Amino acid sequence: MRSDRGSVTIWVLGLSVLLLLFGGLALDYWRGLSLQRELAAVADSAALAGASGIDEEAYRADGSVVLDSARSRDLVLAAVAWQDTDVLSIDVVVDPGAVTVTLTGEVELGLLGVFVDESEPLTVRATATASPVLVP
Repeated sequence: MRSDRGSVTIWVLGLSVLLLLFGGLALDYWRGLSLQRELAAVADSAALAGASGIDEEAYRADGSVVLDSARSRDLVLAAVAWQDTDVLSIDVVVDPGAVTVTLTGEVELGLLGVFVDESEPLTVRATATASPVLVP
């Protein structure tokens, strides 16, 4: 009976260390998910803003829906700047009928950085298609 003395303390100490370890991993994981959701929301709204940059002269002349590249790019950059997020890089590709926005952000990991390669940043991409809406 004397040899079992203190075994409960060791078990509780071991479980406490495991609980702290998993808590740290969960905190880093949720930090990454939070940034991914934030970047996705910003990329979606920026792509929609860029898709509203329709070349009005071409649309009025023959009804064709073509994006003005410079206007769409300016609208995307303004939408990202207005939302005040920590974005490392913004890549905007304007096709004649669609806008693709790629945002890159960085997650600072604590304990999860031991298991995951931190050299690659988090990247989110969103695409929006230009389509005029006729208001009655």
